[in-house]
Amino acid sequence: MLKRTFILACACIAAVLPANAAEWMTDFEAAKAKAKAENKTVLVDFTGSDWCHFCIVLRRRVLDTPAFEHWGADKFVYLEVDLPRRTRLPEALLAQNNALVKQYRVGGFPTVLVVDAEGHALGGFTGGMTRLADVQKALQPALQVHRFMQDAANSQAPARAAYMAQAYAAYPDNYRRFNTWLRERLEQEDPADTTGWRTTYAAEQQMEALETELIRYVMNRVDMLACYDRYLAEAVPGNRPRILRLKDHYLTGLASIKLQHARTVEDILEARNLQIQAADCAEEPGERAERIRRVHEVYADPAAMLQDMKGRYRRR
Repeated sequence: MLKRTFILACACIAAVLPANAAEWMTDFEAAKAKAKAENKTVLVDFTGSDWCHFCIVLRRRVLDTPAFEHWGADKFVYLEVDLPRRTRLPEALLAQNNALVKQYRVGGFPTVLVVDAEGHALGGFTGGMTRLADVQKALQPALQVHRFMQDAANSQAPARAAYMAQAYAAYPDNYRRFNTWLRERLEQEDPADTTGWRTTYAAEQQMEALETELIRYVMNRVDMLACYDRYLAEAVPGNRPRILRLKDHYLTGLASIKLQHARTVEDILEARNLQIQAADCAEEPGERAERIRRVHEVYADPAAMLQDMKGRYRRR
């Protein structure tokens, strides 16, 4: 009887455990081959497994959970690109991992990329996340690009070019630097631009030109804001919201810095004006009005705000 009870208990435990826990590979070429054979993408986790706190938290709370493994089972082959500080890796593996960091221009850990079976980066995110829903949301654009490319592979012209153009348009903004491969395919598939993909490309070029120009004005607020306004006036379709968001973030950052270092009521008022300018970047009138209302509410008593800021400064 005791033996039968033990067997039943083991069966119940097995029933609630994931049938196939995610296998984290370490060989990039093998992972790509497996992804190709299974018609999946490669989920690449750039991590510092024995020193990066947010890397460890991301794996523990999301990537290594049964819920994520269930969601990703039909989507991903898993690859860990680890650069530990205390653990010694085999020389070949360390060389591969350093090369991948360079190839994909990884600037911080953790970075999670979605890569297709040919090694093209389709999207991803950088930074620690603790919720499954947030990780899924961050990875969805890359998965959408992959789905469009799968549809293209299973189609004939002209539908094939249309799916490619959709994939091109769906590329996440912060990963467009990796989409040259797709543009080259569109050049071959749709040289006459019947799908309108060149409009998306023109938008990319304008944003790249803006970012290059902004670097020159990083220490000059007047020229920086004038640059934003000039590009807003000349924005190609789809770029105006992007440029407004960049301007909004810039002004909000200026306001925050001004407020942190405020020593006079005039400093507080300048921070308020910067916040109002940032609120003006909202395209929707209702949102713009609500943001401006909140700014006036927060800055209703500049003198009291200044005293509060000074009090915080003294406590530090």
